[in-house]
Amino acid sequence: MAEITAAKVKELRERTGSGMMDCKKALAETNGDMEKAIDYLREKGLAKAAKKAERTASDGRVFYVLNDDATIGAMIELNSETDFVAKTDEFNDLGNKITAHVAGKQTFADVAALLESVHESGSTINELVTAIIAKLGENIVLKRFARFDAPDGKAFCYIHSNYKVGALAELEAEDKAALKSDEFAELGHEICMQIAAAAPAYLVPEDVPEDVIDREKAVYRQQLIDEGKPADKVDKIIPGKLRKYFETTCLLEQEYIRDSDKKIKDVVAEVGKKLGTKIKVKRFARFGIGE
Repeated sequence: MAEITAAKVKELRERTGSGMMDCKKALAETNGDMEKAIDYLREKGLAKAAKKAERTASDGRVFYVLNDDATIGAMIELNSETDFVAKTDEFNDLGNKITAHVAGKQTFADVAALLESVHESGSTINELVTAIIAKLGENIVLKRFARFDAPDGKAFCYIHSNYKVGALAELEAEDKAALKSDEFAELGHEICMQIAAAAPAYLVPEDVPEDVIDREKAVYRQQLIDEGKPADKVDKIIPGKLRKYFETTCLLEQEYIRDSDKKIKDVVAEVGKKLGTKIKVKRFARFGIGE
């Protein structure tokens, strides 16, 4: 039986991030063979992680990254079971690694493809997640991600101070000189704060699916009938209710959170007029933990 020295245990802990007692046991089970002990811990870690994966991960954090010229922006939602784990260095390091990976040269069709992709460390994203699950003792789930390429504009991002809500937006300007202005940068920041605070579901009314509009109309119709409105008046009232719906759910139709007399489309137009160019909000994403 090989001697299990404190130095060996320390080395194994540093290489795997596992607990001291787990490292001692791994070395004992493998007769002190470091590489076999690492494999042993990985196998045990995978088994533990599989069990933990059955538990609900309803807390967590939103992460984002922008490249140097803000032509690429990426955002992820990484879930944990508790806020305690979400605040650990290991969890945040994992979140930052995944976000940087999303912002890299690869593109991913969905979360499953992202998890199977290989990180620069040589491990897949799924293996990185599994290793942290084994270390922290909680289920961790990569829920969703967004990646915006903005070659003709800029990407902007805002994360609320509690890291529970994040927004990513892409803005363009016809005059590319405007992209470098302070006013354009401030507009991008304000748009992202609006998205985080007001939670729009769509950019413009034209983006709202027809079945969603039909469902809203049916609800309004029944409400009006229940209120005793005459049948010949109902169809005349519904368009006004739909406009109110768009003002709540469509970003450009929303009231500006800093000035209720303006809509977001008015704010965008004002900045464009000031800079002498047309500005377009091309797309956005919003992640909220637990939503």
